[in-house]
Amino acid sequence: MEGVSIKVRWVFWLVWIMVFPAGLYYSYQADPIEITSWWVPLALVIIGIISAFLPFKVNDSTIFLLYWVNLTAFLTYGMFFEVLLMQIVLIPLLIRSAINRHTLYRYAVNSAMMMIISIAAAEAFYALNISVTEDSVLVIFLGSALYILIHNVLNHLFLYGFTALMKNRSRFISKDVILDYVSTTLSLPYGLALFYLLDRIGVMAIFYLGAPFLTVALVLRLYNTSEKVNADLARAGEIGHQLAAQLKENEVLDLFVKKLTAFLPIDYAYILDVDVVNERLILLRRFENGRIELSSLPPVSKGEGISGTVWGERTSRLYHKKSEWLETAEGYMPRDIESVLSLPIRRNNEIVAVLLVASRKKYAYKPHHLPIIDLLCSYFAVAIQNAKSYQNTIVKSERCALTGLYNYRYFQEKLDLEFSRLKNGALDQLSLILVDIDYFKRVNDTYGHQSGNDLLCSIADVLREKVEDKGVVARYGGEEFVILLADLTKEDSVKLAEKIRKTIEETEFRTSHDLTSKRESILVKLTVSIGVSTAPEDTDNAKNLIRSADRALYIGAKRAGRNRVAAGIKQ
Repeated sequence: MEGVSIKVRWVFWLVWIMVFPAGLYYSYQADPIEITSWWVPLALVIIGIISAFLPFKVNDSTIFLLYWVNLTAFLTYGMFFEVLLMQIVLIPLLIRSAINRHTLYRYAVNSAMMMIISIAAAEAFYALNISVTEDSVLVIFLGSALYILIHNVLNHLFLYGFTALMKNRSRFISKDVILDYVSTTLSLPYGLALFYLLDRIGVMAIFYLGAPFLTVALVLRLYNTSEKVNADLARAGEIGHQLAAQLKENEVLDLFVKKLTAFLPIDYAYILDVDVVNERLILLRRFENGRIELSSLPPVSKGEGISGTVWGERTSRLYHKKSEWLETAEGYMPRDIESVLSLPIRRNNEIVAVLLVASRKKYAYKPHHLPIIDLLCSYFAVAIQNAKSYQNTIVKSERCALTGLYNYRYFQEKLDLEFSRLKNGALDQLSLILVDIDYFKRVNDTYGHQSGNDLLCSIADVLREKVEDKGVVARYGGEEFVILLADLTKEDSVKLAEKIRKTIEETEFRTSHDLTSKRESILVKLTVSIGVSTAPEDTDNAKNLIRSADRALYIGAKRAGRNRVAAGIKQ
């Protein structure tokens, strides 16, 4: 609704300018108000305003118990006073819904709508020629029921038409509509009772009936809030279990943002990681425009802006509208933000991140949201730590501790998987490159094993750089490395192998001479022998693919003089 164009807003205001004064004039001329004492009408206005601020929810549907007040006002003082009352009560209703300058047109829409509905319902009542002073209670009850029914039906039709006009079509008959009809029907006898009691005892009737009614409304509201808190806590627990089930950091981050934005009215969300060394916050996730955006915002220093202040002061911040946080905010902040909720994310009593969520609506977040979101952040912190621990375990089990490349175990699993894909038709070709460092035993014997380890790491870096994302590089064992290339032809694999061989041949690798007393820095030249094999061209078996590359390496490259690339042949 907030995306309504300026032209449409002007149309709404022009309609209001035509309807509002004309409606006031017509209602006054048709049924002018006759008041001997202003205490009763003033009390009705006050109780109407209070009722507007005390709605309660049933199954996420907001219920306003107002019809009993406007029915009493109509029966007691006529059409004009009821029109005035509903126009006055409209103001707190819109204030409570956090109207802002972008949605101010809603006043024009609702004001014109209420004016037309009030006049139509009143004219229908008058058409029955009912006298509230002479006719029986039954007749007045039936007339009042018609009056309330017309109010409800027209209100329903207007709202349905308006949402359709805004291209936000909803079901014509929904649970919200049914609950609205039920609540207004239940308010009918209460409005009639207040009307008759006002006629007997005057303004004290407001106290005898209005005070208990408002008390019940307040109790229902408090009960509803308690139920909402319990429901939110239950949902938070479910989200915590879902977060704990994720095994990757990115999955935890994405799920947390997804669940959080569904949990609260959130238009913007930012998760910032604490960089303890540089004392700044680094953006991890950025949710805007209904989706996760690229995390491309500058770091935030401690004490800078809202999130920096939350980190520095180790306390949460809740702002209900822009004027409350405008002076605190620094750096990037979308212009249409109103409500802001920011709190530290702790693990073992240490702040590890900061969460900031925001809404375009004023008063979008309630005080009870703070402890619930804090609980969610605790679940999130634990889930992130568990995911990190799991990933570290996976890395240790899959990687060579020395070079950081994948190890033999991971390579073997990957080879079997890729060969299955080849047989299933998901891949057309699967190539394997086997790399062996020439005369590497001499390197260890001459410079020491630690120097040999340094050179192994340097060779691993070359392989990573040349292969990039075209395949999987693993340490096969000792001074041997293996490269698995999905959907790369034998010809292209040989070309890649030659680039690797030439790069290593032309590079001087720096290491230390560990077998001298000074342990001086030295430059070492190395060469490699390489064997290449491709399936299904050379073989149709995973083990034979390795054997084919190994045979090419030793017979075609090593025996031929080393420092060369050899391609396998079909076995």
